[in-house]
Amino acid sequence: MDYRIYCLIALVGWGIWGFTSKVLTRNMNMTLLIFFATIAPIIFITIYTFSTTSVRIDRFAIFAFLVGLVSSIATISFYLALAKGPASVVIPFTGLYFIIPAILGFIILKEPLNPFHIVGIILAVIAIILFSL
Repeated sequence: MDYRIYCLIALVGWGIWGFTSKVLTRNMNMTLLIFFATIAPIIFITIYTFSTTSVRIDRFAIFAFLVGLVSSIATISFYLALAKGPASVVIPFTGLYFIIPAILGFIILKEPLNPFHIVGIILAVIAIILFSL
């Protein structure tokens, strides 16, 4: 399947996840919301992983575990922000995370960053400033 189809599936899934998470922050204990919203993917991804590959622990697996810890901090912070702020600001604001790998990819991995990318990043930052007003 073309990667753009996967991107579209992720976009729609994360969009639904963000909206329904905001709705749940109004009706549910925040810690339980984070717990249940995290357990479901762990179960699904565990089944997917063991059915598609053999699992081995090496230095890259340990690094992946540490990356997961960073993601966990981001997830908890996202839900706390969502509980306190409007979804129309929190979700687009946190969605700007793409700027960090774009810049790090340019600096560390020497990936190209053309003028269109730079303008896109600038416009994204302007958009979040406008959303936050």
